[in-house]
Amino acid sequence: MTKLRMGVIGAGLWGNNHAHTFNVLPETELVGVCDLDEARALKMKETSGALHAFTDYNALLSRDDIDAVSVATPDFTHTPIILAALKAGKHVLSEKPLATTVKEAETIAEAAAASKGKLMIDFHNRVNPILAGVRDMVQAGEIGLARHGMARLSNTTFVPFEMLSWASKSSALWFLGSHLVDILRFILDDEVVRVYAVTRAGTLSAGGVDTKDFHVSVLEFAKGTVVTMENSWILSRDNPSLVDFKVELVGEKGQVQADPTHNGGLRRVADGGLKYSDFIGVTPTGATRIGGFVLESIARFVDSVVRDVPLLADAQDGLANTKVLSAIEQSAATGKAVDIR
Repeated sequence: MTKLRMGVIGAGLWGNNHAHTFNVLPETELVGVCDLDEARALKMKETSGALHAFTDYNALLSRDDIDAVSVATPDFTHTPIILAALKAGKHVLSEKPLATTVKEAETIAEAAAASKGKLMIDFHNRVNPILAGVRDMVQAGEIGLARHGMARLSNTTFVPFEMLSWASKSSALWFLGSHLVDILRFILDDEVVRVYAVTRAGTLSAGGVDTKDFHVSVLEFAKGTVVTMENSWILSRDNPSLVDFKVELVGEKGQVQADPTHNGGLRRVADGGLKYSDFIGVTPTGATRIGGFVLESIARFVDSVVRDVPLLADAQDGLANTKVLSAIEQSAATGKAVDIR
């Protein structure tokens, strides 16, 4: 079988997830990896088994022996890379968000529609077993029409202060809210039509990270569901997990509550307190298999290209997501509700 020849752009934590997946799947061959930092690119090449390392993504995209690429660079850098990859005729898997302005997202969606390559957004919570189960319940009518709900996806201060070198150029809204808006659209099979949001700053900027501390938003959906959404980067590091993730929906006939924050069956008390370990997102496997929903979503991109199955999330999903997040920023800035069209 002819293998799908892959390139990975971005050698950070998530880029390494992509590289591992493409190195392990029998349908793919990892040809090249790329990062602005040559040392990181070379390290990724060594650990992933890639054939080549680059510091210029255009050099990677110009190769005839690469069929598809994944983009795992910071939030605000996706647009030029995706556009260049589509122009080069490559299939593209991009980390979320698709783009951080509506104009850029629209430009990408137009380019994707005109390209012979496929474009998928890696909204991996669509294959998170807990949240996929919530969608199944809601779509089966088990709680009736969802009337209102609450959704939280927040991080401890470790993420903006230590994990992300580029946190000042993003926010909890773009880094986390992009996941949450998508999973709400996915669960409800509905679109956000109106938002109202507030935000505050001070805690992060006092520590040298010039971005908002949190966004709290009210999302109104077309079918009538109203969800309060929280995205914060100032949770205490004393939390047992650096992520706090909750979804609750109240329907006409019942309620559904989900806590994908952690996998409570595996706990440890060390390093000053209770800690949780993840054994659902990335599951240990043999050397020739992937495991967990984080890697499964990356593999779904390969399924779409190789077997022509539907994309897990396409450019229109990415565009809708960016419209909602941009409207939230506008609402927070103006103090007024914003309609989404």
